[in-house]
Amino acid sequence: MSEKAIRKRNKPTFVCTNCRRRKIRCDRKTPCSSCVKLNIGYTCVYDTSWKGGPDNRNNSNTGSDRLSITIQELEELEYLRARVSELENIFTQREHKNEEVSIENITKPYLRIQPIPPPQTPITANPVVNSEDMLNFYTGYTPLYTKSNIRRVNFGPLSWVSLSKRDPVLSLSWKEISNEGSFPSVNLTQLPLTPENIAILNTYMTTSEGTSSNMDKFFRRKYLEVEGYDETVPYNSSVKVGSNPANSESSQNKPTDFKMSFTSVSLARTIFEGKINPELQLIQKIKAIVPNKKVFWNLIDLFFENVYPFFPFIDEDSFRKDLQKIFGKVDYEDKPFSKVNICKKLDLAIVALSFICLRMTYLSLYSNLDAVNREVVESEEMTTTKFLFLHPINSSCIDVANSCIQCFQFTRKSNLIVFQALLFMRFYKEIAPEENEGIDGGDSQVGTALIIQMAYSLGLNREPNLLDVCNDEKTNHLGRKIWAALILADFKHCLAIGNPISIHSKNYDVSRPFLKNENSNIKDVDMESAVVEMFSWMDPERQLIRRLLGYVLDMRDGIEINSITNDLHVLEKVMDTQYNVLQKHRLKEEIFNSNHIRFQVKKFLFTEKARKFLETKVAITSFYYHIYLHYEKKMDTELSFFYLTKIVLIVVNDVMPYIDDIANGFLSSMGWFLNPSVQLTLLKSNQILYSSFARIKALIHQSETSKEHSHKLASNEKYRTHFTKLMNLSEDIKRTIRLKTQLLERMASRYYCAWRISKSQVTFLNVLTGNEFYDKHYQQLKRIKGFQFTSSQLDQFASLIEKLKKILLKTLSPDHGGSLGFPEPDKEKMCATQTPVVEQMLANSNQERINEVSDSLRTGLTPLAYLNDAVPPDLANENFSCIDHMWLSHAAMKQDAEQSLEDNLFSAFFPTEHFSSSASGTKGELDTGGSISNSSVEPSGSYMANPPEQNPIQLSSSSSSSLLLSSSREVRDPTLSSSGQMSQGTLVLPSLFKKSKEQDGIDQMLDDEHPYSFHPFS
Repeated sequence: MSEKAIRKRNKPTFVCTNCRRRKIRCDRKTPCSSCVKLNIGYTCVYDTSWKGGPDNRNNSNTGSDRLSITIQELEELEYLRARVSELENIFTQREHKNEEVSIENITKPYLRIQPIPPPQTPITANPVVNSEDMLNFYTGYTPLYTKSNIRRVNFGPLSWVSLSKRDPVLSLSWKEISNEGSFPSVNLTQLPLTPENIAILNTYMTTSEGTSSNMDKFFRRKYLEVEGYDETVPYNSSVKVGSNPANSESSQNKPTDFKMSFTSVSLARTIFEGKINPELQLIQKIKAIVPNKKVFWNLIDLFFENVYPFFPFIDEDSFRKDLQKIFGKVDYEDKPFSKVNICKKLDLAIVALSFICLRMTYLSLYSNLDAVNREVVESEEMTTTKFLFLHPINSSCIDVANSCIQCFQFTRKSNLIVFQALLFMRFYKEIAPEENEGIDGGDSQVGTALIIQMAYSLGLNREPNLLDVCNDEKTNHLGRKIWAALILADFKHCLAIGNPISIHSKNYDVSRPFLKNENSNIKDVDMESAVVEMFSWMDPERQLIRRLLGYVLDMRDGIEINSITNDLHVLEKVMDTQYNVLQKHRLKEEIFNSNHIRFQVKKFLFTEKARKFLETKVAITSFYYHIYLHYEKKMDTELSFFYLTKIVLIVVNDVMPYIDDIANGFLSSMGWFLNPSVQLTLLKSNQILYSSFARIKALIHQSETSKEHSHKLASNEKYRTHFTKLMNLSEDIKRTIRLKTQLLERMASRYYCAWRISKSQVTFLNVLTGNEFYDKHYQQLKRIKGFQFTSSQLDQFASLIEKLKKILLKTLSPDHGGSLGFPEPDKEKMCATQTPVVEQMLANSNQERINEVSDSLRTGLTPLAYLNDAVPPDLANENFSCIDHMWLSHAAMKQDAEQSLEDNLFSAFFPTEHFSSSASGTKGELDTGGSISNSSVEPSGSYMANPPEQNPIQLSSSSSSSLLLSSSREVRDPTLSSSGQMSQGTLVLPSLFKKSKEQDGIDQMLDDEHPYSFHPFS
């Protein structure tokens, strides 16, 4: 053996091959920061082989080789010992704050000994990092949304707005959209109060004008009011201008009728019909809007069976007695109330409470499955549910209830009944289809804080047993439940938005609700015991959640990341072991094998645990999003990939199974209580996909614009492979985004908020897809070192996106029939591959939609072709859809000055210059095609007078068309017919996730004689 070979010894490498070749410092991450800075993260690898001399395997060298290996092992062991000693030093110094910290320990960089493997499950333990690594949830972005002196809105750090502002790429896209004028908030900021605009604001407009063919002024008025310009109009200009009647010219030039789906027409009937003349007195409105006796008392009964468990804030006995004093004795005859006795002002609060309960109960009757709803309506037997479907409770009930509440000076003096009405109104607005609260903050923050302060003023924060004047056990029990619900609502709102907590543990001493023989607020004691049990669930985790929210709200110092990630992991474990009822068989058995008697009680407990699990998991992803952006900014790609992967794992394995079950399975019948959580989940989970998509597109654009791109693509195999992976991943993410947006679009047929979210999603995607954005912000995007992942990391991320895409295809598939029975644990993986035929069909359908997207999407209003496969030729060039028309009409008709923040940000996607193209109906009410008819048609009251004797919806094609035509053209006279009963609609509000292909007409859907498949796309 030569002397040179003897002197060379084995030595393990702790640096990547790129850093060793360049002879620069390596921080031993995967990929290392040096490679990330050079945009070659995909080439960062570590050579773990042992370097030695010639491979001479004779006996004489065996001892020398072993000795060499032993020496290296000892050296590595010595290094590890030194590192452990150093870490112990750091902890010791933290415990003894008075001792000086040596300069060597402060300046010495943190070196990672071993690579951090990516997570494999949503509850994988989070890595421990440098103890000096801090995170402030408020730095790096501006969460304040201002429009001169008109509006000023602050968004919490966990809201989707703040996350978009903190994300450097999404923030650029936000500015891009604003600069192009797609946000009317930007336009309105520069919009002067011209005489024309002042005239619009001062013009009184009726509902008929709001649904006329020329809706431009009506929409402009609505958005001027929402954006606050009505508050800046001088008083001396406030002379109201009378509305002009429709002239003959507009009547002669009647545009083409809308083609609306079964869902759209049904929802429109409950929103637009029955609007009350504002000149009527309040009591007259109440008498006009109250349904007949059979509807009223059946809905009250169903409220205490189905809705009360979710909102247990009424005492059944006292409430029924109060109702009988006002409306008379309980009577289930199908006839109107002969009189309504409102003797004192406090009766208005009881009426308001009853109307909210009626509307809540009516909406709770609907399943997310269209087939279930249609089967009820088309059945030959006149069941109670069918009868109630045929007598809808319009949103006018909420308008009247709100008018009743406004009669009280609840900000100055409090009353428990008035407080109950306000509390129910607060919860209704958070989950109602026609409302828009709870997604981006808005009124929910102010409304929840107002309710909490009123509860303080009523003394609900005090334990009644400690006070000598609280002697009514039922009222005491009611107060405990209200306070417990307010604590949960406060936590829920703070987790979703990130705003400060309104209730602190030192400010109340009320006990947790408990059940005794004499204090149950409903006759069903079994259900009351389940309600009390539900309030006890989150007690052990309350301090943990409070601590996590404290981390978010610390805007001065920031929090050590190890503390955040450790508490998040504990919360993940708690959610998985105690609330994951859909995937943990043990939890299902605990509920369905419990001592509760009625199945409805068990289903309530199952639904509440599912809702808490879903909402908490979505909140956890917001925490991880902040941490992901933090490490991306520090160019710690290894940790940024860890948390990015964990977010997607939570969405794939935890969130999507619940959304699928809510849409198609066991929880579909509880959709009204769960759908708002689904909307927020889809919004936030799609946000991380947008973020990833924009970063990948930026890398692709930078590569394609490079002068060496063609040469590297031809000669460098690593570069070519990496570029191909980025291209494929970009297409997969874009398609996944479209699938999620498609879910939202299908929800948009019933949910105003889903409609607005879907428009914003389309607008962002359109900006991020084109090259103009990446050309304009080339230098800024180049400085963002995002997605500098290794080849194996990209492969793992691509596999997760593929799983997510398959789950969405499964949820959206028309051949996917969910189970309505007891949910069993999924034995196979959630990402089970669909049949090639179905997947190819969906792929082709989705590709057609992608190809149809035009530049007009920048306005936030999708073309009709984007939502419908078959577009009428006369509507092909219109820049609106039927659902757009319905919700824009709804927005225009909601001229409630107190909804000041209702459209605070989502309205930013609808520029006023496009409103004129959004109106194409004629004046009047909806017909079967969804158009607005100018002619007044008398209601066909004959068949409605005796609904049990004549089935209003027949299965035969000969009768269904004519019957639907007559029923949908009924004019709802707010003053009612001579009988005093409002004529009711006949169309059920069907699937929440209505299939787009069924937008062609109502008759075709009702004449379909195929067997029902229990999924939301039949």
